[in-house]
Amino acid sequence: MAALFTTPKRNDKTSGAHFVEPDVRRRTLLAHGSWRRVTRRIVVGAVCALTVSSLLMPSISLAAEWVNVGGTQYNTAAGDEAGTWAWDGADDMKLNGYDGGAIQAAGKLNIAYEGKNTVKTEPDYTGAAIKAQDGTSQKAELNITSSNSTDELNVTAEADAIKSTGDLSISGPGTVNTTSTTSDGIEAKGDLSITGSGTVNATGGTEGIQSKGKTTIDSSGTVIAKGSEGYGIAAGSDLIIKGGGKVEASSIEEAAIWADGNIDISGGSQVEASSQGDLAVDAEGSLAVTNASLDASGVEYGVYAYKGVTLDHATVTVRTSASGGQAIALITDGDDIVIKNGSIVDAFAEGKFSVAISTRNHQPNVAGGHIYISDSVVKAIARYVETGGDGPDHYSNDQSGEVIPEPRGLNIGIFAQTYEGITPASISIVRSKLTAEGDTAAIFALAISEDGKAIGTIEIEGAPIQTPAGGKIINYRCEEEYGPSISYEAGQTIGTGDATIDSPYDAAVAKRTVTVPPEEIKPEEKPGETKPEGSKSEGTKTTKTVAVAATGAKTTGKLAATGDASSAAIIATALVGTAAIVTGALASRKRS
Repeated sequence: MAALFTTPKRNDKTSGAHFVEPDVRRRTLLAHGSWRRVTRRIVVGAVCALTVSSLLMPSISLAAEWVNVGGTQYNTAAGDEAGTWAWDGADDMKLNGYDGGAIQAAGKLNIAYEGKNTVKTEPDYTGAAIKAQDGTSQKAELNITSSNSTDELNVTAEADAIKSTGDLSISGPGTVNTTSTTSDGIEAKGDLSITGSGTVNATGGTEGIQSKGKTTIDSSGTVIAKGSEGYGIAAGSDLIIKGGGKVEASSIEEAAIWADGNIDISGGSQVEASSQGDLAVDAEGSLAVTNASLDASGVEYGVYAYKGVTLDHATVTVRTSASGGQAIALITDGDDIVIKNGSIVDAFAEGKFSVAISTRNHQPNVAGGHIYISDSVVKAIARYVETGGDGPDHYSNDQSGEVIPEPRGLNIGIFAQTYEGITPASISIVRSKLTAEGDTAAIFALAISEDGKAIGTIEIEGAPIQTPAGGKIINYRCEEEYGPSISYEAGQTIGTGDATIDSPYDAAVAKRTVTVPPEEIKPEEKPGETKPEGSKSEGTKTTKTVAVAATGAKTTGKLAATGDASSAAIIATALVGTAAIVTGALASRKRS
């Protein structure tokens, strides 16, 4: 019988383990940059010489070399008679009721705005509306700030609305509104920071907010970023969101939030991310949500973090729906998923192939493929969406002309898988209220190996299984020949019965699993004299329950409602070609 999970080619990241990768659109993103470590040698004599020379020479102010206001360049201090703008000839500019054309500077420029201000470029103007660029002797830096909550700065351009070829910061309690019809709402070639208690609303024809360096949002106010062809928020390295404010990011064609490094959300911040394109939140590094909330909705993917996900006292809601396609709500494929310390997680995925929470590993000596849930409330639901036909099954003819039902798809609530990882796949549930549902299986842990020794395991401690009745951890094992080689798939799922199964469609597999800590079980619901199978209790203390899959010869099980042997063979073959979502698809998330 053909195995459920096809063994990938060694070192081939795009060929997933028995979920063969479907024909998914690969997006071209910012390439990973590499940083070179620079070692500086300090010579004592040189330092002394520089110190003496600095005392003998007058200090040089780091300031803009010139500014251009509405098409006129100024090299010395300037302003208009009405006092709507003024430049001190150095690094400070004030706007108070300004309503005019583009403002540009060479070097460092600090803009303090008061009252209502409007900066708008002409239709034939190809530059940014507000821009700081490198000068002949000074790098660009642009800082925009306000003093009052009633202050307002409105910036509109066909190109970038606000841009710095160096670092860029926006601070204060005022409101900054930017709109670009063909480029970015806000762009920094260096680091970008938004601080204070004000509102920043950035809309771009490509990105809403983009930096090529680190992006920090440390605000108790509101940041709204809308992308069209590009991201809502794009960070060239790490993205840090803190300060307790609200961040809303959206995109029509790309991810709502993307970072080429880690994404760290903390300090009571509330983040909402939605995408009409591929996915909502995309991190090339890790994602951490600590004492904060994240609400994400995407199409094929909800939240993807290559190097792991940690949710610590977090409230996270993820929704993804791809009618007739693949949908994964929360995924990582280069590290683990950790949910702890009172986190509340609600993950929902809807598609022909869907998984609510998934982690995997497919490279030698790399972490990943483990899910740890402790002292939290988790709901993970994967639903099937029909793409057509008269019912849940479609039909086709084999070579003999017999009509054979094809499988519905593959839908798993919580799924962990490893192939060449450091340790085999595992799912750990400790003192947590868990509800997992999948039209195929509620929970599955799977390890694939060439010798059959690696086994995916499920551990449950301090949270007896309430559903299904008599539910416990059962074993899965399958052996498959591929030419001269043999792969072994071994793991565990929640279900009923004692036999080792060889198909996730076996009737013994639970499609819904509920675990509840003893202290949360109502008196009328307590197991009493009839303890759930797979758990051991001493008073109110529930000890760890671990089932270990057999490591011997191939075991045989039965396919659920498959009919005769020929039907079983057709279904197994179809699974090899169609059960692609969880592994092969995940591999395509990593950029080269």
